Amino acid sequence: MDAIEAGETILRCIDHILKEYPENYDRIGELEKQLTDTYHVIEFTPFDVQRGFKFAKQVQDIRRERRELKDSNELLKPLHDFLSASSSTAFKNGLVNAINKTKQRERDLSSRFYKPRSQEFKQKLSDHEIAKEV
Repeated sequence: MDAIEAGETILRCIDHILKEYPENYDRIGELEKQLTDTYHVIEFTPFDVQRGFKFAKQVQDIRRERRELKDSNELLKPLHDFLSASSSTAFKNGLVNAINKTKQRERDLSSRFYKPRSQEFKQKLSDHEIAKEV
């Protein structure tokens, strides 16, 4: 992994955290609504054992997904809070600028050439002695 890839990986991780935490939070809210709807169906609908199992399984599946999202957000919260702070925004913007400068430098390096500094070397270069020696 080179410097540019490393910097871009860091940015992708930051973006992932800043995106996933609120998405999980929104999904948890949606699952809460599904649970409420399922509880109301159970409350107001007569059902047999087979339908009762179906409702119980629905509640179990919803609660398991909800638990996974809540656990994930427990781990993401400190990182999300840190990355949402204004000082972290400045860090992220600085990292983007540094990556852009690195990309520009990489482009510049691919088209660089050597300009001799010594008079003797310039003379050899003009006489093509260097090409003969190599």
